[in-house]
Amino acid sequence: MFIIGVMLLYCCYQLELEYVNDDQAVCLDGSLGSYYFQKGYKEGKNKFLIHFEGGDLILGSSEEEYFRNAILKQGTLYGSSLNRALSQDFDGLLSQNQSQNINFYNWNIIYINSCDGTGHQGYRQDAIDYEQKNIYFRGELIIRSIIAEYSTQLQNSEVIILSGCSIGAVAALQWSQYISQIIPNSVSLLCIADSGILIDMQSIDGSELLKQSLKIMNYVVNIETDVPINSCARNYPNQSWKCFYFQNLLNYITKPVFIIQSLYDFGFLQDYLKIECIKDMTLNYCSTIEKDYIDYAYTQFQSTIKSKTSSNKKMGSFAPSCISNCLFLNSASFSINWSIPEKSGKTISQTLSKWIEVQQRNQGDVDQLVLIDDVYWPNNQPCAKLASQSIFNRYGNILYFLFIILNF
Repeated sequence: MFIIGVMLLYCCYQLELEYVNDDQAVCLDGSLGSYYFQKGYKEGKNKFLIHFEGGDLILGSSEEEYFRNAILKQGTLYGSSLNRALSQDFDGLLSQNQSQNINFYNWNIIYINSCDGTGHQGYRQDAIDYEQKNIYFRGELIIRSIIAEYSTQLQNSEVIILSGCSIGAVAALQWSQYISQIIPNSVSLLCIADSGILIDMQSIDGSELLKQSLKIMNYVVNIETDVPINSCARNYPNQSWKCFYFQNLLNYITKPVFIIQSLYDFGFLQDYLKIECIKDMTLNYCSTIEKDYIDYAYTQFQSTIKSKTSSNKKMGSFAPSCISNCLFLNSASFSINWSIPEKSGKTISQTLSKWIEVQQRNQGDVDQLVLIDDVYWPNNQPCAKLASQSIFNRYGNILYFLFIILNF
């Protein structure tokens, strides 16, 4: 009976799967776009957190490779909604655990699933027939359909936070202009960009995989429509792919932004720079050449954040020198072991909470909250150790539960 009670309690904390109403708003494989939703209650009933899921862009150094990878992505959760769970629980700052996530546990949460392969944007009316399979590019319609579904509630809300991880963080920033135009000025709109810094860098092998992929994406999905942030697109006619680079995009964001960014973002390092030596969340398997290139990326992340936060006092940041990705969705958000500087007790959750409070008082230019590690890995030792230990703990937990099940 106790186990059943725990299971019932657990189910009620999960977000429920919903599908878009527009039958043209489809994923890469033609299935309907989807999202997870939790209805807010008590103090959070008029507050919204809209989170754009991460998930790699379709990559390819040629059009043929690009379409081939799009077909492969159709068979994953990031290209289709067919195998999405009917309900989902989330960790970190999307957790419904009130004792930990005191900021957002009872807010309206819209978690937008990534299934378009082009960063929650782009539109092409006709499907592309490649190797006898149809590829659909309708990311823009998915987002517009979801926003339209909740437009009345959003217009009557107290505060809206747009967040995202990785390419989802870029989407949160790009869609901020559109959403700000459909809500009254009395509604506070804030952005949280987690692991969203895309830097114009060559891959370690000398190729330009990210840039080439963005250029292909541009003429495949951004001819019939432009990127969501029109002010940036107008400045880069026929080159709106440049609006995916963080240092360019932030020039056109008018709303306050809080940056969460590991200075050793393994998603960026592995997927876009083709650095494959990061294992068990350490650099112990990396060659000197690889470590030097990783440290160069570290300096690029660091200088980008410092430059943008110094020129815009409404921006805040939390940028640790630890190997991670998507800390917003991680319990590390609450851990004192993930502090800047180390052992200071200044966590992601605490820093973000203070930043939100300051922005809602419209005093961001007075009390700017910018935390950026100034040490190389692994010199922020508490989080460096935890990052590598988390791999062991994850598999240890799996083995433990298998043991319980087999001996039940």
